[in-house]
Amino acid sequence: MSTSPDLCIIGAGTLGVDLALYARRLGASVVLADRNRPEPGDDVRQALRTASLFESAKRAQDMRRAPELGLGAAESKLQIKQVVERASRLAEERARASSAEILTARGVTVMRGAVSFVDGRSLLIGDLTIKPSRIIVAIGGVPVVPEIPGLADIEPFTTDSILENQRKLTHLIVIGADAAAVEQAQIQRRLGAEVTLVPHGELLADFDAEAVALLLNALADEGISVRSGGRVVAVNGRSQGIGVEIETAGQREALDASHILVSFGRKADLDELDIAKAKLKAGTNSSRTIRLVGASAGQADWAVARAEGHAMIAGLLGARTAASGPIPRLVQTEPSLAQIGPAKAGQGESVIRENFVENDRAAAMGRARGLVKVGVDAKGHILRASVVGSQASELAGALAMAMGRRLSLADLADLPLPRPSLFEIISRLGENYLFSSSVSKRGQEKGALRRLLRF
Repeated sequence: MSTSPDLCIIGAGTLGVDLALYARRLGASVVLADRNRPEPGDDVRQALRTASLFESAKRAQDMRRAPELGLGAAESKLQIKQVVERASRLAEERARASSAEILTARGVTVMRGAVSFVDGRSLLIGDLTIKPSRIIVAIGGVPVVPEIPGLADIEPFTTDSILENQRKLTHLIVIGADAAAVEQAQIQRRLGAEVTLVPHGELLADFDAEAVALLLNALADEGISVRSGGRVVAVNGRSQGIGVEIETAGQREALDASHILVSFGRKADLDELDIAKAKLKAGTNSSRTIRLVGASAGQADWAVARAEGHAMIAGLLGARTAASGPIPRLVQTEPSLAQIGPAKAGQGESVIRENFVENDRAAAMGRARGLVKVGVDAKGHILRASVVGSQASELAGALAMAMGRRLSLADLADLPLPRPSLFEIISRLGENYLFSSSVSKRGQEKGALRRLLRF
C-alpha cells in the first residue's frame, strides 16, 4: 500500500464511497479513510431508509384513497415495527454494494481508524501516517438542535433518531422549514400520527412560492396542520405528554404533544480532525491541497454535494468531464416538489406553465393535482423550473438535462412519447411556448404565401 496516494478521502459514508470510486475511474490511486464508525447522517444510507418509510406510508394512504379509483375502502392495519424493520433491512442489504471487500476489488485502499491532520499535507489514520497529494473531507454532519427553552429536557427526535422509532406517535410537533421537516410531517401523518408543522421561518424558502402553496394544500387535505409564520417559544415536559407554546404573529397558543421532531439541518464536527494543524478554516476551501464537500462544506443536498465532489476531483486530477445540467432540489412528498435554479423570476424572463389536470396519465393515476412552471429567456432557453406533482423528480431531471444542453422549449414540443404519458406535460410546455411566442411580420407574410400557393 502506498503511503503517498494521489488522493485521500476522509469519511466512508455514501458520499465518500461514491467520490472514491469516481476518482478510481479517473485513474487515481485512492485511500478511503474510514473513521471506524458510521458517518453522522449516513448510518447505512439514511436517505434510503427515509425513502422506504415514505413508500410504506404511501401504500397505507393509497388504501385509504381506494374509493377514488372505484375500489372499496380499506383501512390498513399499520405495524410500525415491521415498517421500520423493513427500512433498516433494505438499507443494510444495499450497503453491501459498498463493502470494504468490493471497494478493495475496485482498487480503493480502505484504511480504518481515528483520523487527524498532522499538518497541511499529512494525515494520521490509526497508527499510520500518509502524505497524499490531495485530501477531500467528506464526513457527515450531526443534526442541529435549536435552543428553545425546555427542548433539551425532553430529548426530541431528530431526522436521524425518528428512523429508529417503532411506535405509533399520538401528536407529533415538527419544528423546521426544510425539506426533511416536510417529508417527515407527511410520513408520520400517514403512519397514523396527528401532526403539527411549525416552520420557524419561511417554509421551503428555496422553492417557488406557488408550487409550495400547492404542496401545502395537499398536506392540509391529509390533516397536517401547518403554523405558517409560527415559532415554538417554550417546551414544557410533563409526566404525561409535552406542553408546547407556539407564537404566531404576536399571538400565543398552547398545544399538547406526545413527541417533538426537530429538523434544522446538519453540522460537521471538523475539530475531531484537528483541522487547526492543517491551518484550514471550517466551512471554507481555502487550502490548495485540502477540499471540503458535503456537510463539512455546509452542503445539505446529497446530489449537489456529489456533483460538487465530482467536479472537484476532476479539477484536482486535471481530467476533462462533460458539462452536466443543474441539479434539481427535491422534497420527497406526495405530491413531490422539485426546483431547478432560483425560486424567483429574473428580469426579462417569461413564464410558461402547464397543469397536471390537463394530462391523461395524471388523471388516470388519480394524481391530477400539480403544476410545472418554467422561466425562459427571449430564445426559449430554460432559466429555471418548478415542478409540483407526481414524479416531479423525473420531470425535473428531464428539464435539467434540457437546460444543460441549452435546448429551447420549442425543441421539446415534438418529443416522441407514447400516450398516455406523464412526460406529455413537457411536450405541452413546448407547445405552450410556441403558442405564446409572437410571430414576426416576415413570418406572417411567409405563412400567407405558403397558404396561397396551396390553391
